Amino acid sequence: MKCYACFEGEVVPTTAAGRRSRHKAIQNLPVPDDLVIPTCNHCGEQWISPADAKRIDAALEVVYRQELLARVRAVLPDPKDADRIERDLGLSRGYLSRLRTGRKIPSEPLVAILALIHQQPSVLKRVEAMWERPAA
Repeated sequence: MKCYACFEGEVVPTTAAGRRSRHKAIQNLPVPDDLVIPTCNHCGEQWISPADAKRIDAALEVVYRQELLARVRAVLPDPKDADRIERDLGLSRGYLSRLRTGRKIPSEPLVAILALIHQQPSVLKRVEAMWERPAA
């Protein structure tokens, strides 16, 4: 198909190394090198049909889940603190262990909260205090 962005190139199935894309909250997610995306061979414009979008989203979702697991594993608390953190964050008992082993996929907000706690342990004390006092 002719490219309707530049009117000079042809849209062809393209794979490439080093591509990156936003997927959900992750701004710079690596796109699998072997993922075919219809792209103009002149201007680089991508022409994505609804079927292509479903296929691309499915491939990115796999990478996204792997990235969430890698990010949460980097900030998981010491196992001795897990019970306290699970209680204070309203998580089921053993949930952090299931994240550590990859049996569960964390949500984006949980990864962000655990990253904040990892960077500033005092955040957890503020969470504990919030749950201790009555609502205003």
